[in-house]
Order: sequence, then C-alpha cells, then structure tokens
Amino acid sequence: MASFILGVILVFCIGFMAGSIIYRTHFIKLLSAFSFVFLFYKFSFSLQFAIFAFLVMLLISISVIDCFYKIIPVIFSAFLIIFGILSSFINLTLGETCLSRFLNSFLGVFTGGGSLFILGVLGQFVYKKEVIGGGDVKLMAGVGAFIGWEKVLFAIFVAAVLCGIVGLILVFLKKIERKEYIPFGPFLSTASFISLFIPKPSLMFI
Repeated sequence: MASFILGVILVFCIGFMAGSIIYRTHFIKLLSAFSFVFLFYKFSFSLQFAIFAFLVMLLISISVIDCFYKIIPVIFSAFLIIFGILSSFINLTLGETCLSRFLNSFLGVFTGGGSLFILGVLGQFVYKKEVIGGGDVKLMAGVGAFIGWEKVLFAIFVAAVLCGIVGLILVFLKKIERKEYIPFGPFLSTASFISLFIPKPSLMFI
C-alpha cells in the first residue's frame, strides 16, 4: 500500500509538470496530473503506462490548440500514427501476439480515420457545409493506432454523444448560437481517454 501511495504521488507530480509544459494554467496541470494517476492505477509502472502517457500528453496538447485556434496540427497526428504503430508490438492491450497487436493497430488507423471521413462526407452532403474537419479525421487515425479498431469506434460514438450534450447545454444557456462551430478535438480526446479503461466493446455484450 505504501509503495502504491508513493507511486501515485510520483506520477501526480510528473503529470503536473508535464501539464505545465503543455499550457501554464492550473486546470491543465491538474488535468494532466490526474490523467497520469488514472493511468498508473490501470497500468502501474509499465510499458503500457509509458505508451498511454505519451498519448495523453498529445491529446491534452491537441485539445488546448483546438479550443483556442480551432485547428489540429497534422504533426501531432503524424506522431500518433507513427508512434502508435511502432509501439503496437509491445502494446499488450491490442492483442495477445505481436502480429495481432500490429494488425489491430493498423486497422485502428484506417477505422478511426476512415469512419470519421465517411461521417464528414455524409454530414457535408446533408448540411451543405463542413461538419468534421480533416484534423479530426487524422487525429482519430492516430488514436486508432494506440487503442485498436474496436475501441476507436467506441471513442467516436462517445465523443459524438458528449459533443451533442454539451452543445445543447451551451445553446440552452445562450452561450453559443445554434449553428456555431464547436471544436470536436477535445471531445474526441476525452472519449479516447475513457476508452482506455473499458474492455473491448465486443466483450461488453458477452
């Protein structure tokens, strides 16, 4: 128990310092710190912790940039895709064998990016305007490399629900107009983080 408490304190401090690098506000620092604590509770000190700590750092950075500038730099998504695929061989959450992990990661890239791309095309056809940006598509391609094809679909669904709920609340409170753009990146990042703590969606119905 003592070693666990010391571990929590250590990862909290590491997360707090990492948050200060991303953006110097107490909210981001605490968000990063508690995210690291949740990862430590799930994975302890392991390669999985290091892999997903890297993912979380980039997701928080992307969310901050998307909130303020409404853009997701392609360099972040490229890092996610490359590192996600390269680390898939030691990412035990993706499968039991090295080959199955690699294939799950590879399929996750195309499932995450492809499904959002299709939704974006359909949305543009219906609403006659862009509803999902290219940055969001590339982001979920990168996330898919880390969490696999099943979980990335779950993350997209959860993100859409969260965005819809928050959008309705903001419209009801008259904080935004009905057709005003809401950055989707933070919702995708939040849902991707949540997906780390659930079993494969297909196993949830067995």
